[in-house]
Amino acid sequence: MSNVPDVEQLDAPPPISAELRAKILADPNMAKMAAELEMDLEEFVNTVGYYMNNPGVEPAFLVVSDENLRKMGVEPPTAEALEANVRASVEAIKAGQSPSGFEDARKRTVDLASQGGEAVKTTDSGLDDAVKKARTSLKP
Repeated sequence: MSNVPDVEQLDAPPPISAELRAKILADPNMAKMAAELEMDLEEFVNTVGYYMNNPGVEPAFLVVSDENLRKMGVEPPTAEALEANVRASVEAIKAGQSPSGFEDARKRTVDLASQGGEAVKTTDSGLDDAVKKARTSLKP
């Protein structure tokens, strides 16, 4: 049996240590995030602390009736909107799992030996002589 409290049975996240609370509140964005989520700062900090203390715990999935959503000022999504959201989520997951092409080993862009082409011939014999002379002078 785990020492982790069952979050589904709690009205609020359990309190956290003063040290962890101070560490979380050191982030200047905590109050902003709590306000954006319309949560009490204390409850938000305890929630963050709970998940920091219990990294293996998955966030709770809550089901709220349409009636209760409306009481909270939220219009429930239609079945079509839910289906579109699920489909978009599945596509996003698929896109994230598909290879990007950057992981593959780099391939040679041009392999001249395998193409079997002929060397370029110049019409200027003086140029040919200069190239040959330059090649032989570079050899030790």
